[in-house]
Amino acid sequence: MKKILFFVVLLTILGTVAFYLYQKPAEKISDNNIEEVNVGGKTVKDNIYTIDGKPITLVNGLSEIEIPGSTSKKVTRYFGNGAVGDLNGDDKEDVAFLLTQTSGGSGNFYYVVVALADDKGYRGINAILLGDRIAPQTTEINEGQIVVNYADRKKDEPFAVEPSVGVSRYFQVVNNQLTEVKVSAQVQITNRDWKWVNTVSSDEVIIPQKTGAFSLNLKDDGSVSGTTDCNGFSGRYEISGNKLSFSSLVSTEIFCEGSQENMFAQLLAEVESYSLNEEKNLVFQLKDGLGSMFFE
Repeated sequence: MKKILFFVVLLTILGTVAFYLYQKPAEKISDNNIEEVNVGGKTVKDNIYTIDGKPITLVNGLSEIEIPGSTSKKVTRYFGNGAVGDLNGDDKEDVAFLLTQTSGGSGNFYYVVVALADDKGYRGINAILLGDRIAPQTTEINEGQIVVNYADRKKDEPFAVEPSVGVSRYFQVVNNQLTEVKVSAQVQITNRDWKWVNTVSSDEVIIPQKTGAFSLNLKDDGSVSGTTDCNGFSGRYEISGNKLSFSSLVSTEIFCEGSQENMFAQLLAEVESYSLNEEKNLVFQLKDGLGSMFFE
């Protein structure tokens, strides 16, 4: 009788432990372990994605397909630069990341792609081409929207030239398909005061001596106005996609000893493009890779 009672108690304990282990919540996915993500099924690096209308099966982040009539292979690789977040409103953490594809030539094509989380792991969907031999920077997910930041070359520049033009492109998942979003500059950055925080280049960080003194406001009609640590200024701006340039900048003529006004104006003259980072700060990319101006 005691033996039977002992086994009943033991089975009860084991059953309780198994129940709680089974109910243990899944570990939260971080940007640092995207490559190892596995939620009970297919992983991000072991999945099927669609590139140019054709399915590509990755095995441990790699696909190699023979090219008929050639000794070369079409090679697709997991590149990374991933971000995690809910992209289709199901409260599961999906993954957006980059793939590269080569076909034996000099081209190295970068794609953004998404793996949607479900109860069986991850399900790959379609990829969208970013460009050939670009320089990826960051991938972010903000409120269900993907932002891919990278550097590209100027129009007609040869591939021997290092990418120096900042580009930000926006994507979202609609009906389980990745689509590009054409973001209106007027909606994103106009009709509000932006305060200059700093300018970061490869060898220095420039900080305004008077916090909050430098500001600008981009109006819907293409005009810009703002303040410096000494004067007010106004002028014009032009936006095309994420390209941005300023022109006809003029200011009042008060002289202020030690003012950073001239330097600020010179930086604005070098602006080539813009983006919004994860903190929703406005970032101006400067020409020729000179650096970036940050506003909040």
